[in-house]
Amino acid sequence: MPGFGPLGIIAPMSEPEIIEETTPSQPQADPIADPAATQQVAAVSAGAARPRRWTWILGGLGILLLLAGLGALAGYQTAVGARRHEQLLQSAVEAHYQYELALADLQVGACTRAKDRLVYVIELMPDHPGAANSLVEALMCVEGEPSGTAGVDTPVEAEPEPTPDLRGAEAIFNDIPARMAARDWSGTLILLDTLRRNFPDFQPIEVDGFYYVTLRQRGIARILSGELEPGIFDLNRAEQLGPLDNEVANYRQWAIWYLVGSSFWEIDWPQALQYFGYVKDAVPSLHDLSYMSALDRYNTALVFYGEGLVEEAARLATQRQWCTAEEKIYEANSITPLTEEQQAAADHYSQNCLDHGNE
Repeated sequence: MPGFGPLGIIAPMSEPEIIEETTPSQPQADPIADPAATQQVAAVSAGAARPRRWTWILGGLGILLLLAGLGALAGYQTAVGARRHEQLLQSAVEAHYQYELALADLQVGACTRAKDRLVYVIELMPDHPGAANSLVEALMCVEGEPSGTAGVDTPVEAEPEPTPDLRGAEAIFNDIPARMAARDWSGTLILLDTLRRNFPDFQPIEVDGFYYVTLRQRGIARILSGELEPGIFDLNRAEQLGPLDNEVANYRQWAIWYLVGSSFWEIDWPQALQYFGYVKDAVPSLHDLSYMSALDRYNTALVFYGEGLVEEAARLATQRQWCTAEEKIYEANSITPLTEEQQAAADHYSQNCLDHGNE
């Protein structure tokens, strides 16, 4: 029969629903009631979880290996950087030593030798302060030498050669402990050199041990007496025979810093302050043959650096860079107190900075 749709409109009868007959399905096993089915479901679940778990494990191992590799790389780079820093310091020491020798050569008229030394200094340390100017002086000195004498240096008085020791190996060897007990390190080295030169196969291990102790002790004694370059040289020779203990290695490092600071003296006060600051904090009494201690060097450099800042501030003020001038003069005040005149200048810079800034 027709039915009534919305709003009373008669709706046509729908087609009767056709129900198809289907074959009854097999009943599903109840996993709770069927233990075999429970084991099958658990096996399927474990098989699905295992690949995901192994993925996480392998990913974690990969991350650990990556982190280990990065750590090893960082350690390697740190070691390389430390080694490079040490090599630079050693080069600076050798450059300073050769520079001092070149100046001595110029004083006695050994122009060609001075020139060769200065070229070597610039090769070791291209920015060595003073080397370039001294090289010009050495070149002019060489050019001014009489014809036929260029390349021939004025002989410099050399240390007298020790009297040859003609004793046998055993006698020389037995004399070494007594020299060492008397702390005659230079005399001990003469005996060791004679023994090594004339009897190279005699007790080589014991002789190396004597060399190590003697060079170590003379190196320290030289550094403490102000002979910094020869002391460093002795310790470097000792290190070729065996490792240096921390105390000795520290003294060598302090001597190196003292020499590097000296190379910047009167040329670059901030650099001089940096290196003498290292030394005066560790061993303030360390000195070179000028007998000026590291502490004295630091304090002197501090004064000159402060004066340089005041002069720099005045120069900037003439360029109407008032704020920068103010910064410089108050930086000088943080080093050494300003005089009344300098304080008046500082007030002037501050007022103009406030009124005009850097023009």
